[in-house]
Amino acid sequence: MSYTNHRSADGRVNLMKALCAVLFCGFSFVYLLFYQADMLAVAQHILSGGVTTYNGLIGAIIITLVLMLLQVGVSSLARLGAKSYALTYFPSALVLALLSSMSPDEAGKIALGFAWWLAVVFLLLWAGLCVVLRRVPSGPPKGEDSFVQVTDVLWRNVMLMSAIFLFVGFAGNNDSVMHYRMKAEGMLVKRDFAGVLAVGKKSDEADAALTQLRVYALAREGRLADELFKYPVKGTSSDMIPMDGATRCLLYPNDSIYRFLGAKPAKPMDAKLYLSALQHSGHASEAVRDYVLCGYLIDRDLDGFANALPRYYEINDSLPQHYREALTLYTHLRANPVLVYHNDVMDTDYEDLQELEKTFASDEERKNAVRPQYSSTYWWYFEYGH
Repeated sequence: MSYTNHRSADGRVNLMKALCAVLFCGFSFVYLLFYQADMLAVAQHILSGGVTTYNGLIGAIIITLVLMLLQVGVSSLARLGAKSYALTYFPSALVLALLSSMSPDEAGKIALGFAWWLAVVFLLLWAGLCVVLRRVPSGPPKGEDSFVQVTDVLWRNVMLMSAIFLFVGFAGNNDSVMHYRMKAEGMLVKRDFAGVLAVGKKSDEADAALTQLRVYALAREGRLADELFKYPVKGTSSDMIPMDGATRCLLYPNDSIYRFLGAKPAKPMDAKLYLSALQHSGHASEAVRDYVLCGYLIDRDLDGFANALPRYYEINDSLPQHYREALTLYTHLRANPVLVYHNDVMDTDYEDLQELEKTFASDEERKNAVRPQYSSTYWWYFEYGH
């Protein structure tokens, strides 16, 4: 009878261990492949000086296998009871958290999301807990039903594994805008410009660097002047070119953007000066005109835009969408405009916007009421896109 009970107990322990292994492997693989792959690709690119390339699938498999090997070693050393067996996965989870916390800083170097000494503190606390748990009896109470024993052991370990997964999730890089940026740069490397524009399209979160990537992708697609303000726009016209600073590309070659516009600058300079220098040198590509004009719009410089527009386009109804919107706004706002533009449909839409705004007293109510219909227009950006 005791031999049968011993085999039954071993079976329960093996079942629990198998469940923990499946849970950890599944979590690690999915987390690395579908959430952190772009961040790890940039980290490897920077750390290797651009020599090696990270493969998301292979990377997720190798890292997960290494973490499982680490757990096997930890388990043999810790020798925890069945009820706390899941804690043997904590060192592996800590390594996973450290890997996934990596992020590029403004200098283009890789930094950890939390200090290394904090990882040491976590490891020491875990070791202390293991020492305490090894001294606590882990066997089931006498007379307890075997089903209750199995349920209790599984429940405890599943809860511990869940806590470990939450720790990894909170400790890893959760900056959604940074994830969008790195994913977008990965798409640029593949020359998938439409894919770049799909990244974070439904999100209102952005920064100047992400806006710069979208400006470039839209220009490559020939849609810059029609669709720029369908996305949240951050920064100023100075951020449209990846000069040294926060908008510099980390994975995609900055020189590719310069070549597309016409030529690489001899030294870092303001975007407006760079675009002006391109035009005066005769090296400017056709895309430069929309960079210049959209730069005025990003800065909300309607007067500069109105003065510059006739140098690049004929003033008629075939103008790109945002240019027609900007001219309509300019015509309505200026008492003595340098040029006048009218389009029956565009004028009616703008007047409808003004009437809708008048029905709300508070700025917040007005903004929320206008958003559904006008958030993809330049009018929305000019008034509310601060």
